[in-house]
Amino acid sequence: MKKHIINNISDLIKILHQLGNPEQGKTRFFRGQANKNWKIQPSIFRNKNLIKNEDKIIKDIFKNCPDDFLPSDTLFEKLVKLQHYGCKTRLLDLTTNALVALYFACIEADHHNDDGELIILDIPNKDIKYSDSDTVSILSAISIRHNHFNIENCIYNASNIQKMKEAQYIQNYREHVDNFEELKKTALSSYGNKIDMSKRDYEQLILSASKEEGEEAFLKAFNEQKEILALIHDIRTDKPSFRPIINHKDFNKILCVKAKLNNARITRQQGCFLLYGMNNDKLTSPSIPDEWIRRSGKQKFIIRNKENIIKELELFGVSTQTLFPELEKQATEIVSKYSI
Repeated sequence: MKKHIINNISDLIKILHQLGNPEQGKTRFFRGQANKNWKIQPSIFRNKNLIKNEDKIIKDIFKNCPDDFLPSDTLFEKLVKLQHYGCKTRLLDLTTNALVALYFACIEADHHNDDGELIILDIPNKDIKYSDSDTVSILSAISIRHNHFNIENCIYNASNIQKMKEAQYIQNYREHVDNFEELKKTALSSYGNKIDMSKRDYEQLILSASKEEGEEAFLKAFNEQKEILALIHDIRTDKPSFRPIINHKDFNKILCVKAKLNNARITRQQGCFLLYGMNNDKLTSPSIPDEWIRRSGKQKFIIRNKENIIKELELFGVSTQTLFPELEKQATEIVSKYSI
């Protein structure tokens, strides 16, 4: 794997210039990680105890701090607030500003001697959603399901129903296929309609119709499974307008979500989030599609010389004071400046 070393902002500018603009239909985002060996996944998945107790952590916080959440907040917006206050969630922070990503890769003093990494993602616009999206509601609701929540049995049961429905449909029309030539004669003599179709084409038509019948049966059966009904109940508690029809493929997705700019920190950091679904069971995270990550030719963008980069970023107006407007952060930063 070829490494591109970022020792200063000038190196970053050269890399971005070489990459050029993202392809049409895609939007570019950045993430800075303090250690190049870290996986690109939310930290809750890195701690087995945390991900096993994800639902309990969230519900305990809601119970203990009810006044910190508005009745109008969606579950996704509540997860954003939890992330804001340091709670581990299935969200991963991104930014549209490369300098901000560089700041987050460099700012942790404990990792100043570790190689960091700048991750550049060109995400298809179809996978970028707003917080009111139904798919966002589905993936958010996974977080408050119990730790044994998985969809494998739901898919298995629905698949059996699908196969039965397809077989039943074909059986019902088998007689028509076997007597196809008689059917053509009847249509011509009774209605004056000539069936300009071969028996093989007619069989394919019946087979195609049985597949459609089976897919409809699968979708209905999947959404009638006990686990899915419980999830739909959670979603509709949060979002009454949710249409209770879920495609099982949505669970394995990762979405880029643009949060509301009702938070000064998100606004200043030009932030958004990756919302992780699950890999059949809720304790396992899906993987970011390879085509999202700009590593053409197996490139990796390594960050070194972090303390110097932090000084350069301040010249560009990127610092703790500008990115964290809250009183707590401002006070800590200002006191530390005068205590040296």
